[in-house]
Amino acid sequence: MRNTKLSLLIVAAGLSATLLAAVANAAVMQGDVRSGSTALRGAIVTAQSDVSKVETSVYTDEKGRFSITVPHGRYSVKARYPGMSGGPVSIDLGADSPKVNKVHFALTRGSDPLLATPSSAWLAQLPDGVMRRKFIVICGTCHEISHTRIYKEGKVRDQEHWELAIAMMKAMDVYSLIPPELDTTEYARWLASNLSEQKIAAMKPGTGATGPLLKHAVITEYALPKANELPHDLALGPDKRVWVTGFWNSEMLALDPASGVVRQYPVPAKPGEPAQTRALQLDRNGRFWIVLGGSKSVLHFDPATGQYQAYPVDMYAHDVVVDSKGDVWLNDYFSKPEQIGMIPAAGGPVKKFNLPTTNMPESEGKPLPYGLQVDGKDRLWSTQLAGNTMVRFDIGTGATKIYKFPEEYSGPRRHAVGIDGSIWVPEFSTGHLVRFDPRTEKFERFSLGNPTLGPYAIAVDPKSGKIWIAASLASALMRFDPATRKTEVFPLPTEPAYMRHLAIDPENGDVWSAYSSLPTAIPKVVRLSLGGRR
Repeated sequence: MRNTKLSLLIVAAGLSATLLAAVANAAVMQGDVRSGSTALRGAIVTAQSDVSKVETSVYTDEKGRFSITVPHGRYSVKARYPGMSGGPVSIDLGADSPKVNKVHFALTRGSDPLLATPSSAWLAQLPDGVMRRKFIVICGTCHEISHTRIYKEGKVRDQEHWELAIAMMKAMDVYSLIPPELDTTEYARWLASNLSEQKIAAMKPGTGATGPLLKHAVITEYALPKANELPHDLALGPDKRVWVTGFWNSEMLALDPASGVVRQYPVPAKPGEPAQTRALQLDRNGRFWIVLGGSKSVLHFDPATGQYQAYPVDMYAHDVVVDSKGDVWLNDYFSKPEQIGMIPAAGGPVKKFNLPTTNMPESEGKPLPYGLQVDGKDRLWSTQLAGNTMVRFDIGTGATKIYKFPEEYSGPRRHAVGIDGSIWVPEFSTGHLVRFDPRTEKFERFSLGNPTLGPYAIAVDPKSGKIWIAASLASALMRFDPATRKTEVFPLPTEPAYMRHLAIDPENGDVWSAYSSLPTAIPKVVRLSLGGRR
């Protein structure tokens, strides 16, 4: 019975049950978080292991109470609430420590209470409309837009400094993602006016997290070995490791969740030119297909041996999927008109197919084909981020059709196929989730509560059918229940927590992602566990 209870404790802490072989018991920290005499509900308490650097976080309840279960060891523990913080304090949870260790936090207001405020709150200061939606798609498509972007040398950016920032962004835009029509002076004036010192002074830090599932949530964050990494996509491998594409350092990363150890596997790249390792997809043989944007190629990678076979595809692919026959499909990020490519399972040269075009004027830039999914009927679905469209391609017949999203410049990003065959799409610049019914060809939109939260990618739980959402500009994970149409929000311990991809463990429903801001902020892999509640 004791071993059974221990196993449950370790799983609840977001750690693998195989740790039973490495520890004889687990330590529990309990306490509360207050500000003066006020209990703080929805504060985040984080315990970081001094050895593995793995961070385990939980939320406080309505009375400000929390409980964290971790393996024995020394920990640095801190608490965070919007605009406030406390700690860290060092706690020794050795084998001789009490079974329950008490920790109490009295939080104080920071010198700059908006320092850890996510991008969504800053963007909410901008007037709603097409201009804000364009700005979110153009400037929020790679990174957050929060305190470090809005302040320059300790002062709020004025029009001149916004012009310099936009000019620098244009100079770095080697792929011409920024549309020619973007007027530097107009946007700089608009930003300076709406993000002025006077308007920022009226902003509030926010409140703690609320929701019925928070009491079950455990968040585990794993540090990556290179501070300059951009972990792009991730997937759960057949070896129980979490495989992550390392965009900047031309490598694959394999995380062992039990130990927090990350192993690095280099991929082919030219000296001084990153391979830009980005999308990946597991095939039926337990091998990965991996997109290398920088070298315009795709790898077939065997996680058991670390060996790979490279396929030149002559396109900057953005996403990759495998159909029922084993053929590999890619969408070209920069092509105009839009096209997809296919690597035949039987071998042979890469085949390319044109898709219906969005007919975007040159002044509006490129349509930017983004997410790519294949449904149960072997139909491809490709979203166009800037083109505001989605294309269907029937693999069997070659028939195609293009659909325009109902909201102008909504920024459709990385979508997923529901268990009923519906296509679920996040609108990055509107804060909505869209359900597209392939039978009726109708769109249904659901507000996620905040138009600036930046839903980037979604994943569907294969058992419950519930929709998980990476709210990248809100530094939060969200879950939408199609049956009740209710949304649960889980703020993450790290700011910024800019996520590009989600993976769901089919066994327990745990949700995995990675923080991958560009330019690099704090690269980590993150897991959210609800203790099997799906």
